Amino acid sequence: MVRTRVNFENIQTEKEDPQPDAVIAYHHRDGAGRELTWLLHDAGNHGLGRDLAAHLGPIMKELFAGLAVSSVEQYRISWIPLGKHLTATNRLHDGLSAVSASDIDACDIRDQYSRFRCLITSLRAIDAHNPNLFRPDLKTRLNFTSRHSGNASRPREPLTPFVAQSLKEAVDREVEAARDRIMSGREQLRTLHNKPNRSRFEEAFLKIADGHRPTQSEQDLFTYRNVSIASASNLSILTLPDALNFVIAIALRVEMPIECLKTLRRDCLKNPARGYVSIEYVKGRGGVRTSIKRERVRDGGINTPGGLVRLVLELSGPAAERIAMHDRSDYDYLWVGFVAAGLPSWRRFELSFNNFNNAIRRLDLLDETGKPITKLAPARLRKTVKRDNYLRHAGHLRRFASDHSPAVAARHYAAVDGLREEHSRSVEAAETALFDLAMGPLVLTSPKETEALASGLSIGNEKLDGQSVASMVSGNADTFLGICSAFWASPIERSDDGSCAVAFTGCLHCPNAVFTTRKLPALMAYLAWLDERRSVMADTVWRERHGPDHARISMQILPKFDLGEIEQAKITNRDTVTTPMLPPHLLRA
Repeated sequence: MVRTRVNFENIQTEKEDPQPDAVIAYHHRDGAGRELTWLLHDAGNHGLGRDLAAHLGPIMKELFAGLAVSSVEQYRISWIPLGKHLTATNRLHDGLSAVSASDIDACDIRDQYSRFRCLITSLRAIDAHNPNLFRPDLKTRLNFTSRHSGNASRPREPLTPFVAQSLKEAVDREVEAARDRIMSGREQLRTLHNKPNRSRFEEAFLKIADGHRPTQSEQDLFTYRNVSIASASNLSILTLPDALNFVIAIALRVEMPIECLKTLRRDCLKNPARGYVSIEYVKGRGGVRTSIKRERVRDGGINTPGGLVRLVLELSGPAAERIAMHDRSDYDYLWVGFVAAGLPSWRRFELSFNNFNNAIRRLDLLDETGKPITKLAPARLRKTVKRDNYLRHAGHLRRFASDHSPAVAARHYAAVDGLREEHSRSVEAAETALFDLAMGPLVLTSPKETEALASGLSIGNEKLDGQSVASMVSGNADTFLGICSAFWASPIERSDDGSCAVAFTGCLHCPNAVFTTRKLPALMAYLAWLDERRSVMADTVWRERHGPDHARISMQILPKFDLGEIEQAKITNRDTVTTPMLPPHLLRA
């Protein structure tokens, strides 16, 4: 039998993955609805533009996911200095393969760290997808960003309490005036519509109030009667100054960014219940996380965020209907109305920075020194709300950082000069608390409890007599793990009504807590639960969550009791009838 020889050279190997198509133009749209078109060949150099289309274009969608338009614009501008440098050195067609480390250093200019960082990030992304494209010296250069240190950004300061209160009162007055003007104007127009024999001026008044542009003869009628056109056009509809006042009033009551507030839709109110409602908004600079977010706010009268949004919906309703009749997409936005300036029309308001400062100037505000306030950074309104919430939550970042990571919340909203005094007080209180904790818990063994009932007990700076000690250890002041000697004077955290707001495990570390023999079974049961959790959790996670509680019980509380008392507590726990009940969420875990 003759076997056929196999020639491996004729076997067809698998084809390499095809290269992705070049992208000539990249269109980016962020969560706030802003758009940007980036023409990749327009980089100031023919070869660089060609390579950007071939190597950067296919990965741009992944690289820029979740970024705001302003951030993508920084990436676009970062390539222009490199393109100009390559052109100036007569490398018109070489592209990225000819870029060296010295070319990158030539673009590394002091005080332009943010923009230059975008260039380095893009080059690193290209190198990750095309390992053989760059020269070895360029690959080494990409290991660090810049030779210059970037300037440490200082977070914007919140408004002072005086300015914040003055601004809030002023815009609230303007909001109420706009509501009264529009409601009374609509009633006035209904009465005028029902009038049987209207004069020519009244006909012109109704026409202009309905959003039509006045003719020259109609303008003459208004001039003859010494009546302004604005008195008719602004009578029953929301205007740009009204919208700006509403934006400021809502911004001083919610935590959402001001740019997200400007892009609210008419269906932004979700799930109203029990005096609260969720405001749904789109965050254009939320990174790779979802851009659709919600904030739960109060929903009631005109002094609540939900009530203000409902009022805007009612006042801007006719404008939304008019815009929808013309098949324009702007009708779906909250901030729509009639703009009389230039060519009068029904459209979405332009809530720009200049218009915002114009609204601030119209309020005629004064600061603490009596100096007029002519402009404010819109972002400071959110900083003011964040500052107030930070103080309300007593600096607890886990509760305060509702829409940020704790690190971002601490860097941008806690590290401000307006909170320096509060931080000093917190540090002093923390040092005092640590000193008290280091002194150890107050443990009353059976002999000490008998002695306290007879001669009294000292807890902190307070001296309790025997009768007070008997009332305390009788069970009326029991918690799960101990006895609370001062429920309405918690040194750690309090609720709005003054009661203790600490979880039951906080009693282990509270100077107000007293541990007696009667609480030993509960302490032993909780200690056993901690040991069970240790077997199913990562050691580092367990130490972070439960390590302090375990050490407090096993090293500082139990050693003070006799072995007989501890054995009796174990017997009690083995008895299903007398076993102390742990909190339900521990049993579910």
